[in-house]
Amino acid sequence: MRKLSLNDACIVAKEHGGICPSTEYKNNRTPLMWHCSKNHVWNAPLSRIKNLGQWCSGQCLSEKYINHRLPLLWHCIKGHLWYASLSNVKYHGKWCPYRAGNACLTLEDAKQIALSRNGKYLSTAYSNSKTPMTWKCHQGHIWNSPFHNIKNSSSWCPYCAGIAKLTLEDAKQIALSRDGECLSTEYKNIDEPLTWHCQFNHQWQNTLYYIKNKGQWCPFCIGRYQSIEDMRKLAQEVGCPYCAGSMKLTLEDAKQIALSRHGQCLSTKYKNNQLSLLWCCKEGHLWQASLGNVKSGTWCPYCSKYKRERLCREIMSKYLGPPSKIRRLDFLKTLDHPTGLELDIYYPQYGFATERDQLKKELCEENLIALRYVWYFEDPYIVIPEHLRELGLIE
Repeated sequence: MRKLSLNDACIVAKEHGGICPSTEYKNNRTPLMWHCSKNHVWNAPLSRIKNLGQWCSGQCLSEKYINHRLPLLWHCIKGHLWYASLSNVKYHGKWCPYRAGNACLTLEDAKQIALSRNGKYLSTAYSNSKTPMTWKCHQGHIWNSPFHNIKNSSSWCPYCAGIAKLTLEDAKQIALSRDGECLSTEYKNIDEPLTWHCQFNHQWQNTLYYIKNKGQWCPFCIGRYQSIEDMRKLAQEVGCPYCAGSMKLTLEDAKQIALSRHGQCLSTKYKNNQLSLLWCCKEGHLWQASLGNVKSGTWCPYCSKYKRERLCREIMSKYLGPPSKIRRLDFLKTLDHPTGLELDIYYPQYGFATERDQLKKELCEENLIALRYVWYFEDPYIVIPEHLRELGLIE
């Protein structure tokens, strides 16, 4: 069989009264550009035009394209207009829904279905089949339901069927039937607590589910809840949690503590005093610590670290002179630290340094440098001379 070419595409286009503006041809499955006699332009492979006899079936009327998932406006050869994504048209082979018999439903369709069930469609607009709309049955009941449910599941009036969703008005009517009131002004669902008031002026919260379906009512009247006098007695026994220091802390407490230390608490959320928050001291150092630790007296670890490091450097200098200013050595460069780790205090002439990092200790030992620790709980005035004597650097 002869291999097709761009010239064949041009001949096929001419037979349909159009042209093929493409300048390159790969194979009969690769889309080419086509131009019909009505100035419509589209892309399609030569196999579809030549073998299936397809030609111009419409056009895309949208003027802006964002991505293949967002809807575009299309127009078929029969004059129908509809929205569909490029992905559906190009990759899934979808085209005019009106000609396929699955066109989007309209406001008129909703009215006709309501009329067929002796009811009315009360909404004045129609968005889609999944958006709730307002309906009215022949008994005068009014409710909201998506068109999809009405059309496809044959559902109709939930009040007539005894499955209607309860409302705030239902709650108020039930309370009234028990010589009480429902004081809530908003209703979400049957499991959301509402505020109730009985004839003896008791007030409490309970869900409409328990009030309506379980027959529950005032817990004070039946002795389940304690009275205000019981609460006053309990308050005297327990006392103030702020005075006792047992009140749950908040983010505002964290910010006030930081402010009292000339710093800031930069966190925007607070869960409990065990989880870390972000802090900033007056020197601009950032670190994380729990509110419990900060409230107990801890503060910037960098300020305390540098202060102790200066003290150790002063003591070292007294015995050995000033330490080296070069603290980032080549052997301290690792994959995780390509610029090199930094020693706290380093004396290259003595092959001696102080540090607290285990990785640095191992690297120093490999390079014959004696590394000694000066821990925060040790007295540097005592431990530093001991290290120097141990190494034979002082008498």
